[in-house]
Amino acid sequence: MEKNIETTRKNSSRGLRILMLLLTTMIVKAQDSTLVYIDTLMSSSIQINLAEIPDNSLRQTIDSISRPMTVDERSFISSYLLANHTAYITNWGKPGELFPDAQTFNSKDTFNITLIEGDEVFHMNKFQSFNYAYGPRWGRMHRGWDLQMDTGDSLRSAFNGIVRYAEYNHGGYGNCVVIRHLSGIETLYAHLSKLDCKSGDFLLAGEYFGLSGSTGRSSGPHLHWEFRYSGQSFDAMTAIDTSDFTLKADRLQLLGVQLNDPPEYVILKSATYHKVKRGETLGHIARKYHTSVSSLVRKNKLKNPDKLKIGQRLRIR
Repeated sequence: MEKNIETTRKNSSRGLRILMLLLTTMIVKAQDSTLVYIDTLMSSSIQINLAEIPDNSLRQTIDSISRPMTVDERSFISSYLLANHTAYITNWGKPGELFPDAQTFNSKDTFNITLIEGDEVFHMNKFQSFNYAYGPRWGRMHRGWDLQMDTGDSLRSAFNGIVRYAEYNHGGYGNCVVIRHLSGIETLYAHLSKLDCKSGDFLLAGEYFGLSGSTGRSSGPHLHWEFRYSGQSFDAMTAIDTSDFTLKADRLQLLGVQLNDPPEYVILKSATYHKVKRGETLGHIARKYHTSVSSLVRKNKLKNPDKLKIGQRLRIR
């Protein structure tokens, strides 16, 4: 009798698995390649053979996860996306490369981007005050938002995605994390005090990856947060309503003109000046601005380039 009960239990469990497999196969309507479907009723994963995976089916499958994922499951999803998903198979870059193959856009280019769909969510990190917006600032382009935070505040991913970059950046960002999302958009988080993720890690929206801080070129603890598409920055205000810091819509229409620097920055950039400091030579200044001594001499009509005066104003561009 006990043996028959145990056999019945095993058959029921096997039947439930087969039923879930059939239902899931019907939903995605495909065969051959492999995608993981996380079984929320069992403790293991079911792997389904699929030929082609529509993005919406893939994202819905990931969103069906309602329990903590194992390391193997996260690794499987990450590996699959990196090998198959259109957002990840191009311009991933080499290890340590911050912005690989940034593209240039025509002002008339139009991109229709799905930010979230189905059960996907957007997560906005908590902050104390909005310090600086996107745009020209102090003679250079400020390519993100500066949000006041304390050192040690938890940082979480804005959308589902994979960490592409997580290391110290010597260009001013300090400890920096870049996450590429399934929409193709990347979010960048700079000046972290601690990195708790690595390149290739799969994160769901709202999942922790590090702590805010003041590393790199920073005047105090805050989060510098950027939105980028194909390597080019754009104002997050395009997608986010700053009255309550929620998404304006599930979908975003991004124009090529929004991926180019604003006209006022182009004007500022076209005329750059440098004030000579003690001990500086034209050679030092030329190297600093990636130009040549002869160019500085010509632009400033210097009769004696070997004798610069402290405080002298030189035009660089």
